[in-house]
Parts: sequence; C-alpha cells; structure tokens
Amino acid sequence: MSMTDKTPTYSQPVIAVVGHIDHGKTSLLDYIRKSRVAEKETGGITQRISAYEISHTTKEGAERDLTFIDTPGHEAFQKMRRRGASSADIAILVVAADDGVKPQTKEAWSAIQDAGIPCVVAFTKIDKESANLDRAKEAVLTEGIYLEGLGGSVPWTAVSSKTGDGIPDLLDLLVLVSDLEEVVCDPLKPARAVVIESARDPKIGISATVIVREGTLKTGAFAVAGTAWAPLRAIVSADGTREKELSCGKPAFLSGFSEEPEVGAELITVATKKEAEALAKEASVRPENVPQNLNEASEKVPIRIILKADTMGSIEALEFELEKVPAENADITIVSKSVGAVSENDVKTLSSFDNAIILAFGVGTDASAEDLAERQGVHIESRKIIYELTEWLTKEVETRAPGIPEEKILGRAKILKFFSNAGNKHVVGGRLEEGIIKKGSTVSIIRRDIPIGKGKIINMQSQKTDVDSISTEKQEFGAQIESRSDIAAGDIIEISTTIQNK
Repeated sequence: MSMTDKTPTYSQPVIAVVGHIDHGKTSLLDYIRKSRVAEKETGGITQRISAYEISHTTKEGAERDLTFIDTPGHEAFQKMRRRGASSADIAILVVAADDGVKPQTKEAWSAIQDAGIPCVVAFTKIDKESANLDRAKEAVLTEGIYLEGLGGSVPWTAVSSKTGDGIPDLLDLLVLVSDLEEVVCDPLKPARAVVIESARDPKIGISATVIVREGTLKTGAFAVAGTAWAPLRAIVSADGTREKELSCGKPAFLSGFSEEPEVGAELITVATKKEAEALAKEASVRPENVPQNLNEASEKVPIRIILKADTMGSIEALEFELEKVPAENADITIVSKSVGAVSENDVKTLSSFDNAIILAFGVGTDASAEDLAERQGVHIESRKIIYELTEWLTKEVETRAPGIPEEKILGRAKILKFFSNAGNKHVVGGRLEEGIIKKGSTVSIIRRDIPIGKGKIINMQSQKTDVDSISTEKQEFGAQIESRSDIAAGDIIEISTTIQNK
C-alpha cells in the first residue's frame, strides 16, 4: 500500500456533516466542540462551510484527531454541500428523529454516493417528545439507505445534541470507519489541498480555508488555486495557532491571495513566485474563465447582475439559487462576482446597462456607491438571508420582464351578407364560428387572412330581437358595425384581447 519508499501514515479523517435544513447538524457540532455556533447563524441556517478540528479519546483509550466540515442545509447551498462531501473522507448524514427523510436528506445522500465515501447515519433530536426513531429508520430504509442490523451495512447511531447522549458512540464509530477505510496519506508528497472557503477582509486581504489532502503544506512555498495565488508567509491552524507546516486532514487558514480562489478548487504549492504567477495566468485563459459576450442579440429583456457576498462559497450558492429564478422572458447575465462591500467600481460596471442590479449578501455598501447607484439608476438589493434575495429577484424579474404581449382570440364570426351602409355604419348578417361576439366590442376585419381594418359593434340582433352577445356556435345574427373600412360577404370579424405571456 506504499505510495513512496516510506510507509504512508494514517491521515486525520475529514468528516462532512450533511443533511436537511434544521435537522441539527450545527447543533451536533456545537456539542462536539462545546461551543454555541448555531445561535449565531442568521435565520438559524448555516450559510458557509466551516472546518473544525477536535481530539477524541476512544473507549479503548486511543487519542485521535478528527476534522469536521459543517455544510449548509438550506436548498440554496446544494453546491456547497456537494463540495463538502467531495472534500471529505467520511460523511455523517444527519436525520432528525422527529422529522425523518426530507428533500435535502435525499440530495445529501446522492452527494455522498457521487463522492464515493463511507457514511454514518446520525439520528438526531432523540430527546424530543415527538421523536420516533423506528419511524425515522423506516424512512431512511425506504430511500435505499440500508442500515446495519436492518439488512444493510450503513452504520448508524442515535444522538441528542441537547443532552449529549450517543455522541461519544458516534465519535467512536467515526474512528472505526476511518480505520476500516484506511484513510492514509504520504506526508512526503507535494502538498495538495482543496479550497472550502474564501473571503476578503479589509485588514488581512483575500484569504482561504483549505483542507490538506496530500503531502505537507509548508511556509515559504507559494500556493496556487485556479487563477489565484499566494505566498505562504503564514499558515494558521483551526485553533488560530500559527504553524510552519500542516499535514494531511488538517484545516488551514491562508491569506495574501491575488484574488478569491473558487470554492472546490484544488490548491497546489510551487517553489517560486514566478511559477505561481505562470500557473495562475495559464488558468485564467481557459475557456471556462473567459467572460461571455454581453452584446449578443436577444429577444428577451436583458437584466445585468453583479453578485457581492461575504465569501466565495456564498457567491457560489447564490449563483446556484439564481439558476432557479423563472426567466422565460428575461436574459439574466452575471456580469461579475466578488467578495466584499459594494463599491463605486461595481456601480460603474453596470452604469451602461438598463435593468442593472447588484445583489449583495452579507456585505455592506460604500456610501459613495449608494450615491452613484441612485444617480446611475443601478438598484442595490442587500439581504442577510440568501433565499430572501432570490425571492426578491423572482418578483423583480416578473415586473421588469412581464412577457411578450400576445393577442388572444375571444370570438370569431363570418360575414354572410352585406345589407347597407350609412357613412361608416355597416349593416351585415353573420354566423358565429367560435367563442363569443359581444355588443360594444372592438373587432378586427379580416379578408383572405389579411387584416384590413378595425370596427366596433354598435347593435346586434338574433331572430329580430336585440341581444348583447352571441355565444352559440353556428348561430346567425345581424349586426351594425362602425368602421372606416369596407365590409363584404366572406370577411371575418374577430374579437381579441391582449395578454402578457408569463
């Protein structure tokens, strides 16, 4: 099993915590870490991936370190959850004992299967009166997650983040799965890590949280992640300690990047700044990084958007959510996306476009940018909960791009005979072909499939009796129509209305 001439060492396992919104993922980690993170989250929803490191003493007395990735549970963060699973060695699928399987439970299970990593199911909230563990297990089995002791091989345990019941057993189970899976790495190989978060801060600049997946990350080298690069002057561990190096499975906080690394990007290290710049430049000219042409012709209403957020992970999640905004009549284009407060430059970028919007999530707006946006007609919408932004945009798109007007035919009749006319008033006999014809309606006059004019029905009679409308198909009637166009036998008159396509 050797990767190099030396025997590889067992790596600190990286564990992703995934599941449905409000099923207790963050609360579970809170108890493990003995912290109170869940109460600080806006809307009670974890809105970015965070990496934590703990030490656990097993029942056998062994001391083991574990790295946890806390992934968002709301639907908007599907991409971030998938990134979390693909960055991990093991997944904990959290299922609330009082709620069972929900949409994001299914999506999380799919992500685990796609990543090909082992899973432990944790049934949470067993302390609640409404908890029904047997029913929750049945729901899991129904989704094809076959539990140990119930005809399958997926290990599981029941826990309470309120009382701590079952949590030591869960940690022991994770250590066991890690040992059985033989999570190993070679610390002598070139360092390789995965970016799980990036952010911009006025004091420290652009930073990234990474998980070391191979080799050893060392100060003095240069890191490259896609189009971003940074000198590794300092490596900060999960507990805030400056380290000279960190090995496999360890979370690391790095700063000094040239731009925000993409969430999920692979990070490698090179010896020189020249190599780092060359690799970043090479990545920047790849097809996926070339901006699309904003001047292409389109029949849809163009809506140009800039995304601003507190982290790149949040931007990625926002992009995913925007893909679901109904936009049949709108051409929504993301002009740019970046971390940090809304600036004058952001407003200037959109100032030449109609229907220009800046969506800001979890960040402020510079005062000068607000003033300029008001003068330039650029709308800035800022929210602290991501799906509130997309709900707002959905309504805004409906307002700005209501649809292409379309004529809907309400009634059609054929002129059978022309009787007389006095001035612009024509007396005719007709037959209803479809729909309804009403007195007072404006009609289109059509001859040989070509519209030749408009008119208005002044009076109508059926069987010598005045009527307000005719709605029986093939019924004959007499009508006086006011029109500047001639009307002849064989012509068609139509009543229509204008509707907006959604």
